[in-house]
Amino acid sequence: YQRRVHGKMNAFYGVAILASLIYGIFFDGTYYKIYFCLLIGYALLTQIGTLTRWNNKRKKCNIATWNAPNCPQILITLEWDITKAQAYLEKKRKETNLPLTLTHFVGLAASRALSKEPDLNGRLSFGNYIPKEDLGISFLVSLDGGKDLGACTVEKIDHKGIEDICTELSSSSKKIRSHTNEEHANRTQPLAFIPTFIIEPIMFLVGYLSCNLGFSLPWLGFKKYAFGTCIITSVGMLGYEHVFAPIPPFTNVPLVVTVGATVKKPMVVDDEVKIRDVINVTLTLDHRYTDGARAGQIYKKFRDFLHDPEGFSAKHEHDEIEAQCQDNSLQ
Repeated sequence: YQRRVHGKMNAFYGVAILASLIYGIFFDGTYYKIYFCLLIGYALLTQIGTLTRWNNKRKKCNIATWNAPNCPQILITLEWDITKAQAYLEKKRKETNLPLTLTHFVGLAASRALSKEPDLNGRLSFGNYIPKEDLGISFLVSLDGGKDLGACTVEKIDHKGIEDICTELSSSSKKIRSHTNEEHANRTQPLAFIPTFIIEPIMFLVGYLSCNLGFSLPWLGFKKYAFGTCIITSVGMLGYEHVFAPIPPFTNVPLVVTVGATVKKPMVVDDEVKIRDVINVTLTLDHRYTDGARAGQIYKKFRDFLHDPEGFSAKHEHDEIEAQCQDNSLQ
């Protein structure tokens, strides 16, 4: 019997566990003797499966992370004409002499869209929503030919430019890929020796302490708000053109963004059909944090930056001034 306790924990379930602990400690410990004997036997039984090549530490992590789909999510997709983004990146490459990519650009767009959206840049603690002080975004890194996966988190990303994002990600990803990143090692190495049914509650507990309550757990490889507010993954390098990624429960992030492969498509530009380089970008939103109306506003800012980074700031500054004037007039 297994039960996932991510999200809102049922109060009756928690009290029942607490009552059994108190009874076993102060009155009769027979229950716990039987319980731990059965637990050890089950652990040994499940470890037999890890002797096969199919059950590596990544596979065990997957099994422990996911349960049957039951979480409400908002799925959004957009076709991104990357013409202006490529021009922007080429200009920045000449200025900075850095290997700037479209993934860095998507990270910049997400940071600008989320920077003034307290509905998403927050955490859920004890059934309540609490805004975060800073904005962080994680970028997933494929390791060892896809056998493992790492995460590089850029903190306070809304105060950084695309060159800062590139520099931080290059440094972090090199350490992870060369297996010299202590944080990633602390986070993943124990998975090879722990049964999946034990990994599951550990992941829930560590994720809740780090990503919800904001505790730093360096010996386990988790910083305060380890995965930030958003996770970005580039699936285009794997050949995928259009993918919706699920939100890993233990990360407690409200948003996951995927970046697909570049394809050529006919697009209407100035009332003319032209062949353009296009990327499918998808967003998976946690409905507990926001509703469709607010999600639409975040999506619009994200889309506007992707399509016109140079004109984004001026346009949205004008929109904010207009909104402030309307609020003042209503008062």
